[in-house]
Amino acid sequence: MIQASCLCGAVRYEMDRPAGAITACHCSQCRKLSGHFAASFDAAPGDVRWLSQESLRVHELPSGASRGFCRACGSKVWFRAADGAWSFEAGLIDGASGGALEEQIFLQDKGDYYEVTG
Repeated sequence: MIQASCLCGAVRYEMDRPAGAITACHCSQCRKLSGHFAASFDAAPGDVRWLSQESLRVHELPSGASRGFCRACGSKVWFRAADGAWSFEAGLIDGASGGALEEQIFLQDKGDYYEVTG
């Protein structure tokens, strides 16, 4: 089971499964939102049992995608792609994730201050 929360604890959820494959995204949008790259795992909204989501807000993007975030602390919670695919931020997981970094995407957009090896 995964338990996850934002920085201030106002948004909390759990899932009855491990994170599994985690993807690091180096696109400019993820870099600007996180200050570096973002790490997330795919999940369906039905996999999530919300424990607290009063501070959850949604930012709609011009592309048709959207991002869920905590209004109180700014933590990114999830991303929904324009095609409807969902991913949840791995950094919000409290404790063991049951996941592993398996893919890195948009490397052509990564910052010039670090290298990706392996």
